[in-house]
Amino acid sequence: MTARLRWTVALTAMWIPAVAIAATGLLWRDVLPERVASHWSDLGAADGDAPTVVVLVVALIVAAGAAIAATVIVTIGRRTARTTHMSMFWLGVPAALAAACWLVPAWLTLRAGSAEGAALGIWIVPLLLCILYGVVPYALAPRPGATEAPAAQTMPLAPSEVGAWSRTLTANIFVYATIVVAAITVVVMVPLVSSGSLGSAWFAPVILLGATVMLASFIRIRVSADWRGLRVVSLLLRIPLKRIPLDRIRRAEAAHLTPGEWGGWGYRIMAGRSALVLRSGPGLVVTSTDGTQFAISLADAESPARLLNTLRGQEAGVDSSA
Repeated sequence: MTARLRWTVALTAMWIPAVAIAATGLLWRDVLPERVASHWSDLGAADGDAPTVVVLVVALIVAAGAAIAATVIVTIGRRTARTTHMSMFWLGVPAALAAACWLVPAWLTLRAGSAEGAALGIWIVPLLLCILYGVVPYALAPRPGATEAPAAQTMPLAPSEVGAWSRTLTANIFVYATIVVAAITVVVMVPLVSSGSLGSAWFAPVILLGATVMLASFIRIRVSADWRGLRVVSLLLRIPLKRIPLDRIRRAEAAHLTPGEWGGWGYRIMAGRSALVLRSGPGLVVTSTDGTQFAISLADAESPARLLNTLRGQEAGVDSSA
């Protein structure tokens, strides 16, 4: 399937929630009551309602707005390939939520005959799972690396030479996050200890302490590139945070990283990609042989990128000095 066809299919998926809202609104306009269920405190009958027209119009505006935004982003093409690809997910989520917030309450109201008798029951499942619909247009859209990439840059290295590169980073974003979570932990634990109820509520401090240690492990990290591949190691816990063996690396490249393209600040895990984004700016992007990508903020990303490409070429029997 060509990239253009995949974008067409992905945009079609983006428009499905808005079309479903509009179609059911026309189909049910003569049978729905003036008010539909809008709020549940449990899985039983609704305890809140809203005007049918208002719910329909708001849901249609949100879903259609998301679809229009996705269409503009794709057709204008002023964003980077990664930003355009991620927009399919972040816009697909509100479109699906809007559709679920109209379809489920309207259907339950129609089935019960009134908003007061609309019982939620098992229909909470599509309400909770609708966020996953954002994966559909994201998966249908072509990956940023689907087009042919330029030749990987290498560095002069004799066949008998073994190169190595290493940098130690201090991630200020994790310093601040650790301080905040540690402060919350103290605020939670002090009243529990003073009241003697720590034993019965141990799970909250344990979770907070675990989160504090996890965040602190990213404060000081060492990034190295050598014959073993790429490694990111926590200097606090002395454990690897990310390892990509050399034989699994397809290519490495220096790129400009922005949080919006990689899911936000910090350590992010997405479908087919992960990243350790410490700041907006230069970084290293490593593409594995299975197509997955890992990115990390690095001021001098060209050096490890060239080295990894050279070592990978040597392992594959390619003369990197040619």
